[in-house]
Amino acid sequence: MKTDIVSPDNPRLKELLAARESWFFFAGDKLVRDLLARSLRVDKLLVRTDLGAALPLPRAEVGEHWRVSPRVMAKVSGMKSPPELVAVLALPETRIDFRRCRVVFGLVGVQDPGNLGTVFRCASAFNLPALALAGDGARPNHPKVVRAAQTALLDVPFQVFRGPDELIAAAQGAAARVYVTGSRSGGGQLDMARIEFPCLLLFGGEGPGLDPRLLERFPRIRLDQEQRIDSLNVGVSACILMHELRRLHGL
Repeated sequence: MKTDIVSPDNPRLKELLAARESWFFFAGDKLVRDLLARSLRVDKLLVRTDLGAALPLPRAEVGEHWRVSPRVMAKVSGMKSPPELVAVLALPETRIDFRRCRVVFGLVGVQDPGNLGTVFRCASAFNLPALALAGDGARPNHPKVVRAAQTALLDVPFQVFRGPDELIAAAQGAAARVYVTGSRSGGGQLDMARIEFPCLLLFGGEGPGLDPRLLERFPRIRLDQEQRIDSLNVGVSACILMHELRRLHGL
């Protein structure tokens, strides 16, 4: 179905933007063309009326095709230079099966969207089975997460939990081991070569890290680093550990 929308006050546009937390908005010519080449469903494809190059026949299933003005595209994308293409996809409804996933990375209260996007991108690169998001952190469809992660958001299954207790209970209910990460050395520190699977590996948010009670409760994985650095960026730390798990355990 094709629709022309030229006014930012269009009721259908307002309805879409009012529910934007239920959608992924992928903006940009190359990114959207990459999505259209995949076997997936694009609920709405927004094409700027002055698009220069023709679109190839999509492999993706496109629900609605909107031809929109540059003003509308600017409002949808939030970008100073409105892109020629935007693809709108529904957020996936995923339930992580901790029994079938060898390792799940759990991100607790990670608020920086750039860090979250970096973790998604690395998880796709290292073929991580799933990501679990817990607590008061950035949502996966935040525009900055989408810009950092791009199509990796569709490559890595993820589930959102209300908090770390709910996440830990889900993992333990499936007989998965739970490990924590921290920059400081402490009791219960474990070498990565001795990790047992299936497992959940928890990372804390920027600044405070994980609750000290969690650090005391579960074995700790720590990157060997110079003490003059207080802690590594959570995105960097997660990516290094993904690489090490793949090297040591063939993930």
